[in-house]
Amino acid sequence: MRDFLYIVFGGLVAIFFGVTVVWGAIRAVVFFLPPSSSRNPSSATDTALPQPAQLVSSDETASSTPIIRYTALEEEDLINEAAQALPSGADNKISAKAYLVKDLVTGAISAEYAETRLLPIASLTKLVTAEIARRFIPPDMKITLTKEVMATYGNTADFKVGETFTASDLLYPLLMVSSNDAAEAYARAYGRDQFISEMNAFSQSIGAYRTYFADPSGLSPLNESTATDLGLIIDWIRKNDPAIIDTTALKIKTVRDHTWVDPTHFLSWSYYLGGKDGYTDEADRTAVSLFAMGPRKDVYAVVVLGSASRDADIVKLLRKIKD
Repeated sequence: MRDFLYIVFGGLVAIFFGVTVVWGAIRAVVFFLPPSSSRNPSSATDTALPQPAQLVSSDETASSTPIIRYTALEEEDLINEAAQALPSGADNKISAKAYLVKDLVTGAISAEYAETRLLPIASLTKLVTAEIARRFIPPDMKITLTKEVMATYGNTADFKVGETFTASDLLYPLLMVSSNDAAEAYARAYGRDQFISEMNAFSQSIGAYRTYFADPSGLSPLNESTATDLGLIIDWIRKNDPAIIDTTALKIKTVRDHTWVDPTHFLSWSYYLGGKDGYTDEADRTAVSLFAMGPRKDVYAVVVLGSASRDADIVKLLRKIKD
């Protein structure tokens, strides 16, 4: 009996010891592994931005997906850190064919190059599409995604033929995931030719005289503007229809069974107030963005057209802003 108890007790001690060793090994491995990144994935041509340390839940949707935000202390050297994160061999040369950095509070220009050059703008078009839709289409109007609408190139919003949305709900996929279908749906709901005519009338009315639209999405290479005009357009919208800018600053939005996530890297920065990116083969990468910079947090418009590396160009241009 005594031998039996010794065997049982010894076995229990051995098991306890083995479990303790395994648990300690697991803790050691976890401790020395690097933390997983919550950074937005970068494309082959755009810069991956520095990883923040704080997560704040979104109050714009019932989804539990977090929004990444930098703390105030982390932001002090954020732009320099982003510059240091540029790909190896990157220099200070800006790839964009035209650009502008303008203080929209004082009117001062921090940087500009070929700012009056006429270039394709791709999906930057959709800022004006949103303005015309909000101006002429009732927000509660039901808009159906017909076969004609869905024949538009691309389906970033994951729409299906026959779905119906209110005009106000279509604003989210239009601006967050750059839905060409949503742009076409707005235009056809109002009358396509008249809608595009209103887009051109709007740009002329605010002084963006060199801006022209041939379609509501930006797919057409005939949609052209200048860095100067785009700075004017986004300044007008932020002053007169800020809900559009607010929508571009959302990270995630759910409407029924659709959830749209904005892939814009700069949404991680509280410096970033909103804006729009674009891409077509003819336009290359384009962007018009708003940032609050300097000790007074002046609002700066940063415009890049014809960029081969959009995020990298924007980071380099932000470094040109002097307090």
